[in-house]
Amino acid sequence: MGSQYSIDRISDGASKALSRIVGTKNATSGVNIFFNVATSLGIFVIIKHITIAATSARTKAIDYKQDGPEAKRIASVIPYYPFHGVDRFYDITGMLKDPVAFQLCIDTFVKRYADLNIDCIAGLDARGFILGPPIALALKKPFIMIRKQGKLPNAITGSEYYKEYVGANKSGGDELCMSKTAIVPGQRVMVIDDLVATGGTLIAACDLLKSAGATIVECACVVELKCLGGYSKLQKKHPGTAVWGLISEDVLTLEGKM
Repeated sequence: MGSQYSIDRISDGASKALSRIVGTKNATSGVNIFFNVATSLGIFVIIKHITIAATSARTKAIDYKQDGPEAKRIASVIPYYPFHGVDRFYDITGMLKDPVAFQLCIDTFVKRYADLNIDCIAGLDARGFILGPPIALALKKPFIMIRKQGKLPNAITGSEYYKEYVGANKSGGDELCMSKTAIVPGQRVMVIDDLVATGGTLIAACDLLKSAGATIVECACVVELKCLGGYSKLQKKHPGTAVWGLISEDVLTLEGKM
């Protein structure tokens, strides 16, 4: 006479193995393992039945808390200086000098965006060109340069915008441009820059990308200066466009030495 045992929990090792099979860290929720133990002539026969529930495509980002442990480690090497009339101008050069902090920063963005079904990554001139390519390579996605006007051939140019300090053109503003072949209408784009302050550059980049038919999945930055209201301004122009900043000014306390 056979008997059946239901195993409600499986080991961490088995869970990780199953995760690799179904492509999700929640594999255990869709797995039922039953051991049918039958006896015949004193010999136990163990039959393992594994049923794996179907899962939809993963579209949820790994949630790294702003100003969490990763952010605090990176913030510890990002100093601020008075610059361009701004009392606290945050300089990511300190992070770039620290390979452990720089790698941690890139890894955090890669893990966050691995499952958001993005088609390409757009980096903003100029520090977005430092952050975007290693993330794009890790995710095996194309990288798009959003440059200042006049820096690219065969380009489309956006409208004039202003930021927290004086820009390059005669009126003190700037314009952004990108290659006419950079975007295929409907592509899902993640935008990245080192910092979001008043939001002028970010809004101009979203204007340009959307004019080419892109869908903005999320705008990411290493530092978000919440006190300057860039997110609120972005919402007025592009409602529903998310901004994710790894670090806020609350934990950026390293004063640079002049």
